[in-house]
Parts: sequence; structure tokens; C-alpha cells
Amino acid sequence: MYFTTPLCLEPRFSKRFALVLIIIHGAAILLLIPLALTLVIKLCLAIIILASTKYSRDNYLLVNKHPLYGCTIRYDEQEHRLRVFLKSGIEVKIASSYYSPQLVIIKISNIKKAMIIFPDALDMRIFRQLTVHLRSM
Repeated sequence: MYFTTPLCLEPRFSKRFALVLIIIHGAAILLLIPLALTLVIKLCLAIIILASTKYSRDNYLLVNKHPLYGCTIRYDEQEHRLRVFLKSGIEVKIASSYYSPQLVIIKISNIKKAMIIFPDALDMRIFRQLTVHLRSM
């Protein structure tokens, strides 16, 4: 079954994704405490982890700045493939994708960063349709 109505991807802020990032980076900082390193090295490593937190937040959590934000995904019945149109109207190809009930990862060609979408960032119906679309690829 293919959907004839196009999907517009406008994910919201994902509390679940924010929690995952906080747990991962918080655990990394906590694991520095028992290490037998000097305080200066621990502080340097903590600063690197905090920089990673900021990078992850800016590039993956705040998706409204992502090039795929607001894109339209259509299934082309004649060519049996997905067509992705950016807000500007330019058609791009999906380089790779991963989907599961917990998250969807979409990477398009010519753009380095992927879009990570958790279910709480989209309406449940749109999230399900997106996974069905990606399964048809």
C-alpha cells in the first residue's frame, strides 16, 4: 500500500531525543570521575564532552535548521520510488535511511548531516506513513 498524499516533514522538538543526549553525555562526564587522571586532563575531557553536547544539540536536536525540515516526500507510482522536494522546490535523493518504531534516520545526498526523528517529534500518523514510505525504497 502506497500513500498518494505527500508527507510534509516538520518535526518538533523531541523530548525523548533530548533525554537520550543528556543521558549519554552526562554518563560520559560521570565516568571521568573514577579515572586515574589528573584534574586538568579530566577538565579538558569534560570540556570536549560539553562541546560534543552543543554540537549534537545544534546539528541533530534542533531540526528546524536542517535542510530537510519542511521537505515534501511523495511516492512516485510510475517509477516506484520516493521523491523528496526541499522547501526551495529542489528535488534531492535519499542517500540512506534507517527506520524502526523508535526512530527514523534520513540522509540525503550532498548534505553531511542526517535528520534523526523520534516518534514524539511528529504526529503518530505521519511517523507511521514515513516508515511505510521508507520501507518501500
